[in-house]
Amino acid sequence: MNEVKKQYFIIITISVAIILCFLCFLLGYYSYKEPKLGEFHILGFQEEIEGYYLEIEKSHHAVSYEVLITNRKEEELFRTESTDTNILLKNFTANYGDHLKIHVAAKNKNGTKKQAEEVYEYLWRNASFKNINGRYIDAKKGLSLLLYGYGQNEKYILKLEYLNQVIYEETIKTDNIYVPYQKLEGYAGRITAKLYTEQNCLISIYNFYINTPMIGKMNLTSPKESFKTRWNDLKFTFDGGTNATNFYFNVYEEGVRKDHIEVPNNIKEYTLPAEYLNEEKNYYFEIEAAYLDYEEISEKTGVEAYVGKKETTDPVYTSHHPDFIKSGTKITLNTRTPGAIIYYTLDGSEPNESSMVYKTPIIIQDDTLIKTKAISNRRYDSETNTYDFKIGEKDLVVYLSPSNQSWNHGNLEAGYTTEMQEMNKLANILEQILKENGVIVYKNKSSNDINTHLRESNYVKSDLHLAIHSNASSTGEAKGIEIYVDKPTSKSLSIATNLYQNLYQIYPNKNDPSTNRGVKYANGSLGEANDDFIPCGTLIEIAYHDNLEDAKWILNYREEIAKNIANSILSYYR
Repeated sequence: MNEVKKQYFIIITISVAIILCFLCFLLGYYSYKEPKLGEFHILGFQEEIEGYYLEIEKSHHAVSYEVLITNRKEEELFRTESTDTNILLKNFTANYGDHLKIHVAAKNKNGTKKQAEEVYEYLWRNASFKNINGRYIDAKKGLSLLLYGYGQNEKYILKLEYLNQVIYEETIKTDNIYVPYQKLEGYAGRITAKLYTEQNCLISIYNFYINTPMIGKMNLTSPKESFKTRWNDLKFTFDGGTNATNFYFNVYEEGVRKDHIEVPNNIKEYTLPAEYLNEEKNYYFEIEAAYLDYEEISEKTGVEAYVGKKETTDPVYTSHHPDFIKSGTKITLNTRTPGAIIYYTLDGSEPNESSMVYKTPIIIQDDTLIKTKAISNRRYDSETNTYDFKIGEKDLVVYLSPSNQSWNHGNLEAGYTTEMQEMNKLANILEQILKENGVIVYKNKSSNDINTHLRESNYVKSDLHLAIHSNASSTGEAKGIEIYVDKPTSKSLSIATNLYQNLYQIYPNKNDPSTNRGVKYANGSLGEANDDFIPCGTLIEIAYHDNLEDAKWILNYREEIAKNIANSILSYYR
């Protein structure tokens, strides 16, 4: 018995040892694959002969360090990367009085970063150049500079460089600097003024230009004003920029320049691909005309914009009601998103880009299950909509629910009374047309509430519950038609979209894009367009009754509007 226990003990000991070794191996392997960066601090910021050095602690497993220097407004002033912990900030300069914020991130071999424990702050007390005569040097003025932050008895060294060669040097003992034009005559292009301390540490840089052509003013021709847009490609057109050798498109995201893109100088337009943009961000888009790489004297023009979310492709809707359809009916599939491709399946599988592409009407001979999806560039794919077509016939039942808002007055100048009165007049005409075409029609009573309307509609098993309203805005300036369903996969989507598309064709302001409001999703907020309350409910807003033009259209074309709605219902269900 003791021998058996001994053997068990040995086996257990070996097993535990193997497990521990395996765990140690996994831990070591993970540490090798993703080295954990150690905490570290920024130790100091100091002046040396070569320039300014930033000293930091070493972070365990770091292979390099990224340095970012910003001002109080978080605007980027300088950026560099080093493998050393004593980092030379080569050619870094600032303006007198700048409150600097120094950010450092350690980076491991996989590019994973860890920020220093704190942001190091430093007040720049060195003098800096202050230009008083612009960046162009001319014979009348020569080169004039002021030293901002100059202290009494201080001594600095001024060097002027052309093509990285020193062409002028003098010791400065005053805050006023003047270099006669004759000292610079004969040069053409950029001249760089550099200011050094007595210890030969560079503290300020300023570029000037001599015998350089001036760039003509830039003009952004489209868009001209700030705008909001969905995440998408953006097109810009511009003119001007005479004498420029290069054109650039600059993208500023939340105030920071993100991209500097060269644009062909023989084409005065540029389309910015959506891939350069992030969703729900503020941007400033800028066209820049430059001579060579002389950015300081380039001419710029731009526009502010807000880029919203990447929109979803509109869902697929069908031309006919699927619950009862005659054999041999040709049905069409559509989406309101221009250029979208419709994919569909007939075997119940989820449609994707490998599925059949809809091109021509589908003839329904037998019961047919069609699953659809619309896909387009620069948008998310649409929801999958399922249409289960059943061969059969039945009497069409429609429940009309015109507005009961007796307090909601329309435009008095147009003669519009209340939403309840005018929508009931329209509903009466619609009811008569539908009944003349064999439709069983029920209509609400204005004295009842929405809950009663819904109970009645469900009781009579309506195939369509149509709430009829007119719209209003806070200013009276809004125009257009819109229609609501609960969500993109609602049973009422197809009839609602057909109603909207057909009615918008006779709307007088259809050429104004702002009036094309389309099909919207209530997402549970509207009782009469809520899938939990009614199987097939939709609410249409027939133009804006507080807008003079829209109100007149409703009143003067009431019969045409009713006929259009009736034809949409009849063609969809029959």
